[in-house]
Amino acid sequence: MRTTTNTALMASTALAFALGLSAAPLANAQEQEPEKKGAAAKTDRIGQASQNQQTTVLDLITISATMIKTAVIDSMAAISAVDQEELDRIQPDTAADIFRTTPGVAASMNGDDPATAINIRGLEQYGRVVVTLDGARQDYWRVGHGSGSFYVEPDLIKEATVIRGPVSNAYGSGGIGGVVSFETKDASDFLKPREHWALSEKFGYESNGQGFTTSTTGAYRFNEDADVIGNLVYRDRDSYTDGNGATVPWTGERVTSGYLKTTLRPADGHELKLGAILQRYNDLITGSSGSTSPTLSRYDTNTTNQTYTAAYTWKPDDNDLIDFSANAYHNRTRAEQTQVWPTSAIGNFRFYDVATTGFNVKNSSRFDAWGIAHTLTYGLDYYFLEGSSDAAHFGAGQQQGYGSFLQWQGDYEEWLQVITALRYDGYTLDGETKTVPSQEASISGDRWSPRLTVGVTPFQGFQLYGTYSEGYRAPGLQDVFRGGGAHGSGDAYVPNLLLQPETAKSWEAGINLKYDDVLAAGDRLRAKVNLFHTDVEDYIEADLRAGITRTAKNIGDARLKGIEAEAVYDYGWGFVNLSGALIDAKVVSGVYSGQPLNNTPLDRFSATIGFRMLEDQLTVGVQYLGIGEITRTRRTNPSSPILVDDAFELVNVFANWRINDNAKVDFGIDNVFNTAYTDPQSAWSTTAATEQGKGRTFKLALTGRIGG
Repeated sequence: MRTTTNTALMASTALAFALGLSAAPLANAQEQEPEKKGAAAKTDRIGQASQNQQTTVLDLITISATMIKTAVIDSMAAISAVDQEELDRIQPDTAADIFRTTPGVAASMNGDDPATAINIRGLEQYGRVVVTLDGARQDYWRVGHGSGSFYVEPDLIKEATVIRGPVSNAYGSGGIGGVVSFETKDASDFLKPREHWALSEKFGYESNGQGFTTSTTGAYRFNEDADVIGNLVYRDRDSYTDGNGATVPWTGERVTSGYLKTTLRPADGHELKLGAILQRYNDLITGSSGSTSPTLSRYDTNTTNQTYTAAYTWKPDDNDLIDFSANAYHNRTRAEQTQVWPTSAIGNFRFYDVATTGFNVKNSSRFDAWGIAHTLTYGLDYYFLEGSSDAAHFGAGQQQGYGSFLQWQGDYEEWLQVITALRYDGYTLDGETKTVPSQEASISGDRWSPRLTVGVTPFQGFQLYGTYSEGYRAPGLQDVFRGGGAHGSGDAYVPNLLLQPETAKSWEAGINLKYDDVLAAGDRLRAKVNLFHTDVEDYIEADLRAGITRTAKNIGDARLKGIEAEAVYDYGWGFVNLSGALIDAKVVSGVYSGQPLNNTPLDRFSATIGFRMLEDQLTVGVQYLGIGEITRTRRTNPSSPILVDDAFELVNVFANWRINDNAKVDFGIDNVFNTAYTDPQSAWSTTAATEQGKGRTFKLALTGRIGG
C-alpha cells in the first residue's frame, strides 16, 4: 500500500513539475506586470527576488519588539528573521531546522516526538518563551521534562521572527526569554498580480530515513477585495541513522497538516484574515529498533494540533491617529500515547490536552509636535489556558493571563530615537493538588514592567542603542500543580502553591550597521551586534536532590550574559552570512549557585557562503555550523555538573535552481562529513548514550506551478 501511495505522489508531482515547465512560454509571453503594492510586493515565493532586486534577510520588514513593522536592521532590539529564501535554502524538516543559524537561539526536538522546544539565551519552557502561529499562542507542554513545546509544519511558514530578551513586553504575558512568531503564507504571496488562480505541487525526498514530503498549495482571487489560499502537507519518514551509521530508534513519523486562510477587504483601509490550521502527527514507534535499557519508556503517539485565528486591521490613509488591529485565536493540542516499551508496560495509555483561547487589540497613533515624530501605541491582551491529562505528573488546571501596555516612540530628525513603555501583567491559576487528600487551590499575582530604549545615529549607516527592560513570568500550571507517583518512580512530585513569579531585569546595548556600495557598486553590508546582561529573580525549576521531596521551587536567581552578532554581505553574484553567540547562563544563588541552566544554548557560530549564477536563477553554496562544548547539569547533585559532550562541527551544502517562474529544484546535503553528535538541546542526552544527531542526509525537492 505504501509503495503504491508513494508512486502516485511522485507521479502527481512529476505532472505538476512538467506543467510548470510547459507554462513557461505562456508566462514569458504575457505583458510586463504592474508593480505590486503592499503585501503583494513580496516575491512570488516560487522563485526569489528578480535580477537587480536582491535584498538581505536583515532588510526584511517584520513586526518589531514595539509591534510596529520595521526592517530588522532598523530595529533597536535583538531581532532575527528567517524568510522564504532561507527556508527554501535549508529545506527544513522540522521547525527546529529553521533556527540553525539564528544567534542566541537553540531549537530542538527529541527524535521520538515531532514537537519543537525553543531556548533563547538559556531560557525555555512555555511562558518564558512566547511562541505564536499567526498570532495564536502555542502553550503546549507534557510530562514536565523541563521545556514547553509546540507543533509547526515548516512548509506552512513564509516567515519566522525571533525577538530575544524581555524587550517584547508588547507581545503579551510572559516572554522574559523572548518571542518566536511564525507567519503562514497569504494568497498575495502566492498569486501573481494578474492571476485569478494558481496551483503548485512540491515533492521532497531525503535519503536518511527514506523520508518524503508532498506539499500542495492552491489559491484563488475572487476580486481585489477577496482571496483564499490553502495548503496540504504529507510527510512520511522512517527512523534515521546517526553519524556512526546506527539507526536511532523511535524517530520515524507520519505528518499530515494543512491550512486555509482567506483575506477580505470590505472597505478601503479595512482587512480581515480568517485562518484555520490542522496538524496531525503519528510517531512511528511500533516496529522501530528498540532500546535495551529497561529505564526508558517509549510511546506510540498520535497528536492533533488545531489553530483558528481571526485578525482585523484598520488603517485609513487620511488619519494617522488610527492604525488599529484586533486578533482572536484558539489553539488546542492533544496527544494520545500508548506505551510500547518496556515490554512489561505495553498497552498503557495516557493523554495530554492543552487549549489556549485569547485575544489582543492595539492601536498606534502618529503625530508631529515640537520637532519630534511621535508614535503612541497602546493595547491590551488576554488568554485563557486549560490543561488536562489522566497522568498524575501533569499539572492540570486553568490559567488566565491578562495585561495592557502603553508605549511611546519619539524620532528627532534622523539621529535620535527614544522608546519608553510600561506594561501591566496579571494572572490567576486554578487547579487541584495531587496530594492526599486532594484540594482545590487558586493563586494570583500582578506587576508593572517598564522599558526604556535610546538610540543615536551619529552618522548615516551607524546606529548605537541601549535598553533597560523588565519582564514578568507567572508560574505555570505544571510548576504549581504537578504531583503524584510513588517514590522512586520518576513521578514522585508534590505541588507547590508558594511559588513566586519570575522577574527578569535586562540591560542591552547594540550596534546596527547599514551600508551600500562598500566594496563594489550595488553591494550591501548589514550587521547587528548585541550585548546583554539579564538577571532573573526567583528562577523556577524542579528540585531533584536525593533525599528530599521532589517539587518545583524558586531555586535562586539566574544570570544570562553574552554577545550575539549576525552580518550579511551581498555583492549581487554572491553573499556571505555570518552569525554567532557567546552566552553564559547560570544560577547565581541558592544551593545550585554556579551551575549552568539546564539545556543552555552553547557558544556557536555559523557561516553561509553562496553564489548566484545563470542570471540569478541558480544559487549554490555551503554552510558551516560550529557548536561549542556542551555542559549538562543534573540537579540531583548540586556540587557536580556533568560534562557529557565535546564541541562538534557540521557542514551542509545547498543548490537552488529556479528554472522559470513556474518550476524550481532545491537540492542539499546536510552533515556532509557524517559527523556523530548529540543535539545540545535534546533531553535524550541525559537518558541515552546513543549519538542521536542525524547523519549525512541528501535532500531533493521539485516544485511545479500553474496559474491563470
